[in-house]
Amino acid sequence: MNIAVVGGGIAGLACAWMLSRRYAVTLFERHAQPGFVASSVAVPLGEGSPDSTASVRVDVPLRVFYPGYYPTLMRLYAALGVATEPVSYATTFMGAAGQPYFRWRNLRLGGFSMPYVLPRDVAGPRARRIVQGALCFNRQSRAALARGELAGRSLRDFLAAGAFPADYVQGLLLPALATIATCTTEDALDYPADVVAGYMAAGLARQSVRRAVLGADAVAVRLLAGITQVVCSAGVQGLHHARARDGRPAVRVMREGGAQDFDHVVLATQANQALALWQDASAPDRAALQGFAYRPLQVVMHTDASFMPAQPRDWSPVNARVADTLDRPETTIWVNAVQPALRHAPPVFQTVHPQRQPREALVIGRAQFERPLVNAQSQRALAALQVLQAQPGRRVWLCGSYAHSGVPLLESAVRSATEVARAIEACEGVRQPGLVAVSSA
Repeated sequence: MNIAVVGGGIAGLACAWMLSRRYAVTLFERHAQPGFVASSVAVPLGEGSPDSTASVRVDVPLRVFYPGYYPTLMRLYAALGVATEPVSYATTFMGAAGQPYFRWRNLRLGGFSMPYVLPRDVAGPRARRIVQGALCFNRQSRAALARGELAGRSLRDFLAAGAFPADYVQGLLLPALATIATCTTEDALDYPADVVAGYMAAGLARQSVRRAVLGADAVAVRLLAGITQVVCSAGVQGLHHARARDGRPAVRVMREGGAQDFDHVVLATQANQALALWQDASAPDRAALQGFAYRPLQVVMHTDASFMPAQPRDWSPVNARVADTLDRPETTIWVNAVQPALRHAPPVFQTVHPQRQPREALVIGRAQFERPLVNAQSQRALAALQVLQAQPGRRVWLCGSYAHSGVPLLESAVRSATEVARAIEACEGVRQPGLVAVSSA
């Protein structure tokens, strides 16, 4: 069987890798290299390193995870032989002028992590109200999640029904969620309450945040090595259902200079990109895809320390600038504190949603992305999509972080890839257990 996967993000790479263990799979990628690593940059180690000319690849955006919420990704990495390591993701929250108003740290012991604050971190009444609100929200949201009371409710609804301090909601909860989901604070309020509570209840406060030791590049190399054929700069223009020369049903992929027929095609792209490529999508498929909206996202790699707290003693691995004039936090990651190979290099930073631009001479690289929003509309679209993808005789499949429940991160992307690979096998009458180890719960 001949299968095409369009899109080389983590979802497309994982799906193509799984299917290639049994079928002939061609992965089409629009960039010169797979999208999962297309924006990575090389950062020099500097004069303090044994080899001052050496450099380290840094993921853009940085990709970290914690095991409780990312079990499928963990199984994929284990199947690939990808080593992971714990990193600190302690955070400083600061105002527009760079003065911190709250800071949490983490005590890590192997795979375990415990957030804590020092007395000076909660010296002011605002910080104490934030701690009080965090304890109250965690207790109430977990209880409501366990009782099934959050289904169909937005975070806005849940907050309105509770007595949570405004300092906690505006100063910690919404900036943290907007940073994780890379959205505005208004978008964060529209998040389904059960998704937010589920993310927090999966071990966030107990497990160390982790990263692949050698970054996304090493993950991509292992996945690519298991894929039948990879075509970069592919120039895919569209696809539609067709009949192969022998009369069998097929999907025709149109590219610059020609066309090619496949038994199945997986669109591992954003929903809006899939909508543009799939020329004869059914009305229900089009309606489902139109239900997913996106927000633009900019990430800048730079060496401009003005994005950090005003005093270096207040720097954390993650630093969120929060102000009433901003519609989202400006979050700057101190890469040296997250990527051990850069520990002794000059300070380098990655800013997500920059509200101002670093001096051009200090910019290492820029990347533009789009991130899916999660709200009542996307939840309805996801439910419709899951019904459509369970219908017999399907030939075009939709795959990506948006196409699975939860926060649209690496985990949802790999889960979506796994489910599509299983569905294609089922469509072809394959009755063996899952494709690979990652398919097992």
